[in-house]
Amino acid sequence: MTNTTTIHPGTQTTVPSTTTTVKPTPAPQPSPIPTGTYTVSNGNGTCIKAVMGLQLMAQNTQKKQMEYMAVNPNATQTSGSCGTVQSELNITFNGGFINFTFVKQAPMYYVSKIETRLQLSCEG
Repeated sequence: MTNTTTIHPGTQTTVPSTTTTVKPTPAPQPSPIPTGTYTVSNGNGTCIKAVMGLQLMAQNTQKKQMEYMAVNPNATQTSGSCGTVQSELNITFNGGFINFTFVKQAPMYYVSKIETRLQLSCEG
């Protein structure tokens, strides 16, 4: 079996494109969030090591908009506890805290709870 394609001169037509491409409007870039390394250790070594950037969002009811606050890792204190099933990472900073509870369910580890408090100015 042989496949043959024949092109006849003069029978090909080119249709001009009538569609236009609309470029998306770029969204404003969020300010960069500084990354820090947060660790919790006990006598046996490190049980939690988290490398992350933290940003909190709060609704400003007076301005009716979201407010964002990035946590500066250089201005934090880290504490916590190491357990066989559950461990905690507590990060304290000027104006609040973030607490993470990690649970081990072999072979996985996951965050089971996040608690936070953020004190904002009187402006909202």
